[in-house]
Amino acid sequence: MTRLRRAARLAVWPPTFGDSSGVAVAPPRPDWCCSMQSESQLQARLGSATDPARLAGIPSLALTGQHTVPFADRAAPRRATGSFFAELGDDPAADDSESASRAMLREALDSLVTLIERVAGPEMRGSVLLLDDDGITLRHGGAPNLPIEYCKLIDGLCIGPIAGSCGTAAFRKERVIVRDIASDPLWAPYRDLVAPFNLRACWSTPIIDSGGTVLGTFAMYYEEPREPTPSDIQLTDTATLLAKNVIKRARATTKLRARTDAAERLAIALQESEARFRMMAETIPVQVWTAKPDGMLDYVTRRTANYFGTPQSALLGDGWSAMVHPDDLPRASTRWQHSLETGESYDVEFRLRSRDGEYRWHMVRAEPMLDAEGNIVQWFGCTADIEEHKRLEAALDVAAAESRHANRSKADFLAMMSHELRTPLNAIGGYVQLMLDGIPNPATEGQLNYLRRILKSQNHLLSLIEAVLTHAKIEAGKLTYQVTEVVAHEVLAVVDSLTAPQRKAKRMRYDCSACDQKLVFRADKQKLVQILLNVLSNAIKFTPDEGCITVSTSVVAPDLGAITIRDTGLGMSPEELALVFEPYVQFDNSLSREHKGTGLGMPISREMARAMGGDLGATSEPGVGSTFTLTLPLDRRASAT
Repeated sequence: MTRLRRAARLAVWPPTFGDSSGVAVAPPRPDWCCSMQSESQLQARLGSATDPARLAGIPSLALTGQHTVPFADRAAPRRATGSFFAELGDDPAADDSESASRAMLREALDSLVTLIERVAGPEMRGSVLLLDDDGITLRHGGAPNLPIEYCKLIDGLCIGPIAGSCGTAAFRKERVIVRDIASDPLWAPYRDLVAPFNLRACWSTPIIDSGGTVLGTFAMYYEEPREPTPSDIQLTDTATLLAKNVIKRARATTKLRARTDAAERLAIALQESEARFRMMAETIPVQVWTAKPDGMLDYVTRRTANYFGTPQSALLGDGWSAMVHPDDLPRASTRWQHSLETGESYDVEFRLRSRDGEYRWHMVRAEPMLDAEGNIVQWFGCTADIEEHKRLEAALDVAAAESRHANRSKADFLAMMSHELRTPLNAIGGYVQLMLDGIPNPATEGQLNYLRRILKSQNHLLSLIEAVLTHAKIEAGKLTYQVTEVVAHEVLAVVDSLTAPQRKAKRMRYDCSACDQKLVFRADKQKLVQILLNVLSNAIKFTPDEGCITVSTSVVAPDLGAITIRDTGLGMSPEELALVFEPYVQFDNSLSREHKGTGLGMPISREMARAMGGDLGATSEPGVGSTFTLTLPLDRRASAT
C-alpha cells in the first residue's frame, strides 16, 4: 500500500498553481459590494513575465463524469474544514499538515509585517487581516506588535461602508486613510473598542489578487493623529503586493493538500485492478509511463502518445529516446542507467520534441516499485512540461545580469567623473599655493586669508572625490590590496601624528598605553592606515572639547587580532548605529555640521577590512560614547619574534 500511495503521488506531480479549474469560487457578494478596481501601478511594473496566467503550470487533475473513482467509498473521508483562513487559530481536530500550513502562513505574515515596521520606523505598527471565503468576515492574519487583546476583538468583524479602516477598505476595494480615529465617522461603531489601546491613526489598503478578488487588508497604525507620506504610500503598496503572494502561496498549499488526498484515493484503485490503474493514468494531465526492471518502457498513456504525435507502441522499449534533444540525451540516458543499477529515484530535466517539432523543457521523475524482498518489479514515472518555468528563470537571470551590468556602469561612471574632477582641482590647488608663496606678486593679508580658504575647500573636495572613487572601485571589484606584515606600532604612530593637530585644537586626551606595539597583522598597510584614520577622525569630530580617545589592541582568536578605538563623544542611538555602515548616510549634529563629508568613510572602511580577512564593527551608547573594533588576521610567527 505504501508503494502504491507513492506511485499515486507521482501521478499528480507537479502540482498546479493558478489553474482556473482549481480555484475556489467565492459565494455571491452582497448588493452593497463595489466593483473590482484596476491593478495597482506597482503590480504593473512587474511586467508580463510574472503574469499569474503565464505561471500556470500543469492543469489540475480532472476526472470526467464517466470515469468514477473505483472503491472511493473505502477511503477515509477528510474532515470538513471550511475556510482555511477562518481557522488560523489552534484547532485540536486539525491534522499535522493543516496545522503546519496555518503556522507557516502566520509566521510569513508576521515576518512581513515586522520587515515593513522596521522600514517605516518604530512608531508604526502593522497588521494583516484576511478576508474569509464568505467575502464578508475579516480574520486576524499577522500583527506581531499590536496588542493581542485588540487583535482578538477585531477578529471576525464584517466589512462594510462604515467598518473602520480595514473593513471599509475591503468593502470599497480601495485605500482608506483615517487621520484621527477619535473623530473619523468610519470608526464610530468601534471607537469604544479601540480607545483602551491608544491607537489614533490608521490607513488600510486592500490586498487584491490579479482577478480582482479581495484577499485581505494591510494596515498601518500610529499612536498619534497623522497622515501618510508618499513614502508610506509606496511602502504600503509594496507590503500589499508581498502579502498577496504570501496568501496565494498559502491557498496553493491547501489545494496541493487536497490534490494529495485525491491521489491517495486513486491509489486504492491501483490496488484493485491494472485496468483501473490504466484508466486513472489516462485522466492524469501529465505524461505517465511504466518501465520494466531493465528500464524498457512497457506502457505509456494515450496522452503521452498524443503529445509526441506518435503511436503508443513507438515509444515503448527505448523508443522514447528518439524524442529527446540530442544535446540532452547522453545526460538523460546516463542518469537513467544509474537509477536502474542503484534503485535510486530518477529525477532529471531535459528537452522533448512535441508533435509540432518544438523542443520543450520537461521534468521527468520515476520511482521503483519493490516486492516484499526489496527487488524492483516495475518503474512508475511521469513527465511534466516545465517550459514556462524555464522561461521565467531565464528572464530572471537576464534581469539579474542587467542589474549587475548597471552597477558596473555606475561604478565606471563615478570613477571616470572622479578622475575628471580631480584634474582641475589639482590645478586650482597648485595655482593657489603659488600665490601663497608670493608668485608672481606677494599677496596682502586679506588675500592670503581668502587663498587659505580656497586651498582648504580644494583639499576637502579632493577628499570627497577620493572617497567616491574608492567606493566605486570597491563596488566594481577593482580595488587592489598589497597584503604584507604590518607591525602595530608603525601604523599607530602614523595615525597618531596625522590626527594630533585636530586633537590639540580640541584639547583632547589620547591614550594608547594599552596597545601591544609588537603585534603583527597581515594587511595592506596603506589601507589599514586609511581605516584607522577614518575611525579616529570620526571620533575626534563627534567628541566635544576636552574629551578622551582610547586606543587598545588585543588578540581575540589564535589568528585574529583587534584594534579598538573608544571615545567619550555623543554616542549613537540604535537607529543611527544600524545605519553607520550604510553608504551616503550622515548624522546631523552641531559637532559635524561644519565639515560635511560623503558618508562613505565607514562603509569603505568596513569593506576594506573584510577584503583583508577581517571586519569592522561598532557599539555605542547615547551620551556615553562609541567603540569601533577593527579585526584583522595576525602573523603569529612574526609576532612571536
